[in-house]
Amino acid sequence: MKKIIYILFFALSFSMAKAQQDPQYSQYMFNHVVINPGYTGSKDALSTTLQMRKQWVGIDGSPQTTDFSIHGPLKSKNIGVGGHIVLEQIGPKRWASAYGDFAYHIKVGKGKLGLGISAGMISYKYDFSKITYNQSELASTTIGEMNRNKTSFDANFGVYYHTSAMFIGYGITHITEPKLYQITTGGTTNPTTFNFNAKRHHFITIGRGFRLSDNVVFSPSILIKSLEMAGGQNVDVNLNFLLAKKLWLGTSVRSSKNVIVLAQYLINPKFKIGYSFDYVYGGISKGRNNSHEIMLGYNFSSAKSHIISPRYL
Repeated sequence: MKKIIYILFFALSFSMAKAQQDPQYSQYMFNHVVINPGYTGSKDALSTTLQMRKQWVGIDGSPQTTDFSIHGPLKSKNIGVGGHIVLEQIGPKRWASAYGDFAYHIKVGKGKLGLGISAGMISYKYDFSKITYNQSELASTTIGEMNRNKTSFDANFGVYYHTSAMFIGYGITHITEPKLYQITTGGTTNPTTFNFNAKRHHFITIGRGFRLSDNVVFSPSILIKSLEMAGGQNVDVNLNFLLAKKLWLGTSVRSSKNVIVLAQYLINPKFKIGYSFDYVYGGISKGRNNSHEIMLGYNFSSAKSHIISPRYL
């Protein structure tokens, strides 16, 4: 990768600290566990999912995200356990986190309510070999904790309710607001210190499946994301169709001026593969710097579910 101008990524990092820090996912409706631990064990199988996302293609140092999750119900089916790992690189910074996930499921009406928590460690580091200082003031930055790995405890909480055809969930990440790093700029004459913590993110998901015929299921969903202390929300509105119980086709509109198209194919009752493409239609990046996301999923169970909600796929 070409060396990155420091001022660009310093500004990017500071803006992300005030806006979205957690990775962006376009296929959230097929794997809630990374944003809501209440989802843990909600499937009738030991479920594994691998997601790989390349954002803003065409920009050096653009975000690259990989996550892997595994979870399933215990024999009592009232308890779900699992874990997930998230790796992300944005220019000179790397973010890695690993969590154990737990949820307790309670029968409520026609569905189940999952109360979940995940706990683990988060590690953050800047790679200064990829940075070019182009201003004397920035060159006087005291890097301190930025120059080494910073590992902190982290925890998430979530509530997830589902019936045979709908789901609604609320998740909050980084409850403990773990410290990532601290820097001081301005040299000795006019020092300014910035403390960077992982801020709490809130996620609300709502979705429902409508059986239009034996071969067509319509499944709209909404994802609302917000970051504490930043104000405002980012909203995804998604329209999905399941065709012949094998192929998902859908589109989403994101309030940050993205249009998303996605497809997922169920190779067999256990294995699925999905792809989504994000198109930027507004701002300075109009028609450029789009994003790609691939999802692979495997369920270690031969049991077939008649539930039409996409959470089981």
